[in-house]
Amino acid sequence: MINKLIYTSLFSLFAFLLVAQPTTKVTYEMKLATADKAAKSFDYYSAIDWYGQAYKESKDINLQIAIADLYAKARDYDRAMKIYQRVINRDKNGEYYDLKLDLGRMYKYQSMYPEAIVEFKAVLADTEVDDELKVIAKKELAGIEAMDNFNDNLEAVINFLPGKVNTASAESSPALTPDGTLYFSTFNRKREIVFDGEQGDFHAKIYSAEPSEKGEFESTKALGDKINREGFNSGGVSFSRDGKTMYFTRAKLMNNEVETSTIMLSKNSDRGWGAPEVLASLQGDFICKHPYEGELFGRKVLYFTSNMDGGEGGYDIYYCDIDGDKIGLPVNLGNSVNTPDDEITPFYMNGTLYFSSNGHPNIGGHDIFYSTWNGSAWDNPTNMGFNYNTSYDDMFLRFDSKGTTGYLVSNRPDKNKQKIKGNEACCDDIYVVNIKELVIQLATTVEDDKGPLNGSKLELYDLTLGAYPDSKTSVSSNTFNFPLNADRSYKAYITKEGYFPDSIEFNTNGIIDDYTVTNKVILKMKPVDDKSDVDIYTTNEPIRLNNIYYDFNDAKILPAAEQDLNVLLDLMYQYSDMVIELSSHTDSRGKAPFNEKLSQRRADSARDWLINEGVEANRIKPVGYGESLIINGCTDGVRCNEAQHQENRRTEFKIISGPTTIEIKKEVLQKKK
Repeated sequence: MINKLIYTSLFSLFAFLLVAQPTTKVTYEMKLATADKAAKSFDYYSAIDWYGQAYKESKDINLQIAIADLYAKARDYDRAMKIYQRVINRDKNGEYYDLKLDLGRMYKYQSMYPEAIVEFKAVLADTEVDDELKVIAKKELAGIEAMDNFNDNLEAVINFLPGKVNTASAESSPALTPDGTLYFSTFNRKREIVFDGEQGDFHAKIYSAEPSEKGEFESTKALGDKINREGFNSGGVSFSRDGKTMYFTRAKLMNNEVETSTIMLSKNSDRGWGAPEVLASLQGDFICKHPYEGELFGRKVLYFTSNMDGGEGGYDIYYCDIDGDKIGLPVNLGNSVNTPDDEITPFYMNGTLYFSSNGHPNIGGHDIFYSTWNGSAWDNPTNMGFNYNTSYDDMFLRFDSKGTTGYLVSNRPDKNKQKIKGNEACCDDIYVVNIKELVIQLATTVEDDKGPLNGSKLELYDLTLGAYPDSKTSVSSNTFNFPLNADRSYKAYITKEGYFPDSIEFNTNGIIDDYTVTNKVILKMKPVDDKSDVDIYTTNEPIRLNNIYYDFNDAKILPAAEQDLNVLLDLMYQYSDMVIELSSHTDSRGKAPFNEKLSQRRADSARDWLINEGVEANRIKPVGYGESLIINGCTDGVRCNEAQHQENRRTEFKIISGPTTIEIKKEVLQKKK
């Protein structure tokens, strides 16, 4: 299971290990031992690197599974998904049946709900699967099935917090003081933390930020060493209602996992925040985090999260009475709120407790829930629904005293996010919540020629600003509701497997009152034998890999090449008897003999990538054609621009034995003309 942390940070032992082994050849056994040590230390990317090196030698499929598991823990869902897919496709004897649960969860975290449903139902139908895994599959399915009943929250506008607060590393625990100052915790890093002797002070600290005249937080400042103690990670900050008491945590991390965490209390005076005190009643061989002051039974209490013994399992929410300066003993909120999984980041306001959980049915990851105190017990938690929640991890919901502005923390993708190691979901950022008075919404129904059509997907694009699309999949309903902003242009794409896609365009220009943009979309079913979404290729027909290009005079595969190489890798697994010629071509610049050798190196480079991913070497014949097959007239002596030359620096493949035809979806490759 993916463990949600107080912080998400990326560490690496790689540089240290290089120093530790300056002259000795690193054996296969040493690579495994180093990978195991890094994995046990929750150092995900170092473990991935060393397991990957070991896999190149042994092609042990269990190492690929270990790598996928680590990618999942690092919330690199796409990479984990692709590896799980490959292992399952290669598993002819059903040995790795339990991986379907992991694959289903990777689908769910990326809003690929129809695919996730297939995997979860396969787990439930498999007699070999343990009952414990079936319980998880049922819970994951319950969340998807409940989505059609979740609130759309059209009045809530949630945006990436502008200004200087968010960084490439993780931010957490946004908290507003009565005067409008924002406190939060951050590692304040531009890239992953590497222990190379030059990492400096890498610990998370509590910062404050005051709003500018425009209301944005353009400058941030770390609190003093009374609060941010050297050698500790400080976070989980919150305040009493009068703003005179600050609660926070001091934690020790073992790379990506919390090793120890203690709740602290500091009082404010004319000289600033005073020396913090440890809450003695919350000390022990357990972790305490996420403190928040609230009420219960008419008394002031401190809510917090802990994994102490005697709970429901995982992290539970507890409370302690506050009597003056005394903090009472912890009391578990019970199984109406807590589950065997994790409940975290409590926030109390006006008789309602908000918290995040991955144990109650959810959209994906950690969702934000709320439960109301009825005078004697907590009501069953309610999922906050869309906008607040996504298929990613959503937590730390906080509102101001008026309930019109708030913040939450999420690893959801956003065009303004900074990526680490190409992973857009690795790290948490702070998002601002505004409750708008003017509510404009899109209400779309989807039908076919027989009537309402359930199970379609709608992606909504803001054409005015440009951003990641809002996306919803309606599992058991044919209706979609999306919040809209005034004076914007939008385009919506509606898709369902087995149907031709459709789209609608509209705008909200000039709308000054509450308004609903209503649309009905009728999708047309594809013929049962329709192949309009695939191209069919035959033996010895060249198939262009459109995204594999090379820099001039270089055989190194560019990062964008992995898109097509992954497609080819999947085809090699799908057609297990297929043998291919993998050819590379250069542009016309340079001497012909040199270009032939260069293209051969490029073909070898693409072949080596596939072999490292587990494809047998005897199924790939690399051939370098040099400049002998120019495709656009840019031959010697013809003046062409760089883009035209790059067209010729390409990679192709063709079937030379095995299947006589193969099918490839049009959206992933284009057929050579």
